[in-house]
Parts: sequence; structure tokens; C-alpha cells
Amino acid sequence: MFEKKVLHIYCIITGFLFLISGAGKIIDTTAFSNLIEQYGLGYLMLLSPVIVVAEIFIGMSLILLIRPRLFSMLAFLLLMIFTLAFAYGYFVHGINDCGCFGTLKHTNMSPGFTFLRNLILMIMCLFVFLKYPKEEEETTGNWKKTLVNMVIYPALFIAGLSFTIPAFLKPVAAKHRFQDQHIKNTALTKYIKTSPDSTYLLFFFTYTCPHCWNSIENLRQYKITKTVDSVMTFATGEASDKIAFMYNFKPDFSIVDLPLKTISQYTDIFPTAFYIEHDTIKTITQSVLPSPVTFKKQNETAN
Repeated sequence: MFEKKVLHIYCIITGFLFLISGAGKIIDTTAFSNLIEQYGLGYLMLLSPVIVVAEIFIGMSLILLIRPRLFSMLAFLLLMIFTLAFAYGYFVHGINDCGCFGTLKHTNMSPGFTFLRNLILMIMCLFVFLKYPKEEEETTGNWKKTLVNMVIYPALFIAGLSFTIPAFLKPVAAKHRFQDQHIKNTALTKYIKTSPDSTYLLFFFTYTCPHCWNSIENLRQYKITKTVDSVMTFATGEASDKIAFMYNFKPDFSIVDLPLKTISQYTDIFPTAFYIEHDTIKTITQSVLPSPVTFKKQNETAN
């Protein structure tokens, strides 16, 4: 009897973490898909809404002790996939953010802790699968099914609502008026003086834009990895929004504040990034800023 109670505790702990993980990601499924892309896993980013809903479904099933053996094995397999993907991203691309809990940033821990936590959870799932008596798995009650459905159907809707189709699947957008223009032929010369032997990234954003928030860590990486020689950022928004942004993100780069009317001369989509090389605007990225790894690959393909 004691052993079965322990197995139930294992199920509830694992289920709770899966539920929190899915809930954190579902708020902004696009951010999770972008992280998958940063791992170098390409088209797997299309599966991000499915993965998020699967986490919530598995979490709910384990918490409610619905077929513990089946869902503990599914949790084990998903944890193994997550761990291998994070190991690849960490050791190959130097990505420290596992993205385990999505927008719940305060729950993200160091890479070492992430690997240890996943290992412990996998061991717990394996114990449940091997030790839980087959004959004692209860028939799922109608109230449990109803409760799961009450959570899953809204989760499916939210996952779809917060997911943006990746840029490489969208129709080719109209060419931006600054594309392939010499910097001297644009209004951007008000803020930057370029040198033909240097590269620059100009990043325009607002303090309240979720896609802008999701780009901040990538923006830092352009400086850290020296993908470009210089990074300049321009923002618009209320003073109170700026204070909240500075508190939450603690940016290590300077920000030039501009009125919305002024910043609209350069773009009406946030965020927008202008990549300048040989005094010419070579690439204009609108919506979420890709990681330096993805950016290099896209430029290599374009060239």
C-alpha cells in the first residue's frame, strides 16, 4: 500500500511540472517555436503547439491518476526528447535557455539543474511504469474526462492563437523601401554613421510588444557572439512601460527613445531589424528577431 502511495506522489509531482511547463509555453507558443529553431531543429518548430498541448494533457492525466502506466511512459519519452534536444542546443549552439517553462522566466534554472531535474523525473516515470500494478489501474471516471476536456479544448484554442506561422512558410512579403538601399539614401543616417568595413544591426521595438520581448535574448547574442560589429536599439512607448521593461529584462545595451510618429517613418511592424553591411541595408527582418545562428544560415542561403 505504501509503495502505491509513493507511485501516486511520483505521478502528481511529474504531472504538476508538465502542467506548469505547458501553461508557461502556451501563453506564447511562437516563442517556444523560435527556441526550437535556435536549437537548429528547423521544421520541428511547427510541432510546438502540439508539444505544448501534449504536455498539458499528460500533466492533467498524471495528476488525476488516469492510466498511470501509460502516461508515465509518455512523460518519460517526452522528457527524453526534451533532454536530448536541450543537450544538442547547449553543447552545439551554446544555448543556455531550455525554454522549459516558457514565459515563466523565474522557473528556468541553470543547464546543470535542468539535466538533473529531467533525469530524476525520468527515473520517477520509469518506476511508475514498472511498479504500478496493471490490475489496479482504475477505469477513468466521467468527472475526470470532463475535467480534462475542460482544460484541453481551451488549451488547443490558445495554442493556435499564440502561434505565428514561421516566416519561411509565409508568402514573400512586399519589398521594404529601404531594402538594398545605401544608408545615405535613407532617413536612418540621422542616427548612424557607417563604415564600409563594418557591420551593423539597428533594432526598432516597442516596450509592450510580446514579439519584441521574445527577441531581446537573441539581440544580446548578436553582441556576445560578435555576429555584427555594432548594435543600436530604438524604442517607443510610455515611460511607465519602459520602467517595467528595464526592470524585467535588464538590457545591457543602450536604447534611443523615439516618438511613435518618428519611428513609424522606418517601420510599422514591431520589432524590425535592419542589417547593414558595406554601407548598404542588406537584410530587413520584421517580427521576431532570429538567433545569430539562424541569421547566418539565412544570409548564406540568400547569397
